This record gives sequence, C-alpha cells and structure tokens, in this order.
Amino acid sequence: MGSLVLAMPVQAARPDGQARYTVISGDSLWSIAQHHGCRVSDLRRANHLSEGSPLLAGTELVIPTCKGKGKSSAARVHEVARGDTLSAIAARYGTTVAELRAANDLKDDTIVPGQRLSIAAAPAELPVRLVAGQSIGRPQRGSLANGVQLPHSRQYFRRRPEWAWGAQHVVDHTRRAIDEVNRRHPGLHRLAIGDISAPKGGVLPGHGSHQSGRDIDLGLYYTKVPAGYPEEFVPVARGTLDAEATWDLVHAFYRASKNPGGPDKIFLDYEVQGKLHAVARKAGISRATLTKIFQYPDGRWARDRFVQHVPKHDDHLHVRFDCPPRDDECH
Repeated sequence: MGSLVLAMPVQAARPDGQARYTVISGDSLWSIAQHHGCRVSDLRRANHLSEGSPLLAGTELVIPTCKGKGKSSAARVHEVARGDTLSAIAARYGTTVAELRAANDLKDDTIVPGQRLSIAAAPAELPVRLVAGQSIGRPQRGSLANGVQLPHSRQYFRRRPEWAWGAQHVVDHTRRAIDEVNRRHPGLHRLAIGDISAPKGGVLPGHGSHQSGRDIDLGLYYTKVPAGYPEEFVPVARGTLDAEATWDLVHAFYRASKNPGGPDKIFLDYEVQGKLHAVARKAGISRATLTKIFQYPDGRWARDRFVQHVPKHDDHLHVRFDCPPRDDECH
C-alpha cells in the first residue's frame, strides 16, 4: 500500500482569483495534485518549488488552472438499462443526482433505456496504510503501540484530541469515508468525532472498549446543526437527521469493509437504522444488499448484519475496524 493521506477540498478563491490549499500533515505534492486534477509539475511551477523542497504542514499553496488532466478529470459513460433511476446510477458511481443532471443537461429525473449518460470520474481514492504491530490485543483488553493521532480537519471536529489516537489504517479509512461524504454533499457541517483511544491505548474512561486503537465514535449529520453540536453528540430526537448524508457515511464504511483492515461492524440504534434504510431504498440500493447492512426491518437482534443495534447509540456511530493482515498481535 502507499503512504498517502487524503487531500482536503480547495479553499475558496482569494481576491486575486487564485484558489489556495493549506497543507496538512501527511500530504504530498502527488496527493494534492491528484485531488485537484493537476500534475506535480503544475504545482511546483505555480508555487516556485524545486525538486526536493520540503512540504510543511500549514504551507499555503496556489492551485493553478491546470492544463494537464489528472485522473479526477476523466469521464465515463453509462448506458441506461431498464429499471435504472438517476439516484441508483448516482449511488453506483459515487456522484449525485444534481451532478448527473448538470453533466447531461437534464431538466428532470426522466431517463430512458439506451440513453447514454456522461459521468465524471470521482477523484482518485488514496491508499490506506496497513501497519502491523500497532493494535495489540482486543478492543476490550489491549493497548496501542506507535499509534497516530487523527489530525485536525475542516471536515470534522475532534471532541477530545488527546483521545483521538488509533492504528494508521483506522485513521486513513475514517478520513477517506468522511472526505467522500463531503464531496457528495458540498457545504456539510463539521462531523463530531468522539474517542478512538489514548496515545498508548488501554482503559479509556467511559468506555468498555476503545483500548487498542480500532474503535472510533462519530456523530451523525443534521440538516441544521443542533445546539451543542459538534462539541457534544446530539440524539436524533433533538435534531433533524440528515439521513442522506449519514447513510452515505455508513455506505462508505460498508464498502470499505471489503478491503483489508476495513470496518468490521458499526453499532447504531435500531430506530436510526430504519431512517437510513428508508433513504437507501429510495436511492435504489437492493433489498439483498440492505439485508447484509442493516438489522432493520428484521428486528434488533437479527444476526450477521454489518450495522448492529446497541442501546444508547442514537446519537453516534461506533465503528470497529478489523486487524491488518498477518498481524499476530492484533485480535
């Protein structure tokens, strides 16, 4: 696997008309160039950087209007089949209905079999780093060695940065999922991030797990930011859930579960599962797939589901990740 971390969205253009991007820990010129559809040489030229120049966190880079095309500017074509809907096609390609309409000059959601739709490729997904020997033991009885801290981001808020330490793959998978949701829903509020583990793992006050850097608590998305959020988690009963964005977050984690070191399960209240299930069905996700993901509507004790009911989880997702491959210390 590579050693890249997700590049964050470009900042708003400055009065001089040039977009800027602020470097964060783990960025590389290659990752930033890929995210913005540029070449490394474009970035070097625009910022007067020579070969081997250090890239320091906090540096503000000019993002040029690139003449070369990165992977994110490629386009694909989808031929509409019988039964297709715009929402199902958008979910399949990781885009939105609004983007499909704009790319194809559609006035509404009407499409017909045989119609060819242009679909802009999503920005290149950056690799997740799998590091053996970090997560030791079990989530309920374990420790963390040489863990990494979830970095600051404009996309989320760390409630307790001192307890935001985890295994590298947990941090990478989490950042990639959140970044994906923000691309699909521009203008989202910052997501509340709860605890992962202490710097060296072990018992964490208020938790029965979170000891080995493979558990993370994430808040939910809301259509209007509730009072007290994101400094605290807010139950669905006290806010208007943005079920579409929250479903997209769960869906991103589910897809990541197919990869090494991906999420193993999510703990979430059964009634909240029902709200996400309804949105997913409307988006065209098949019943067979949803049966693998949710316990709803088969009862809160239905077995072998990715999302599982746990009491007092109506205000956040508790995501537990698998061990890296061939890591004998991790259980």
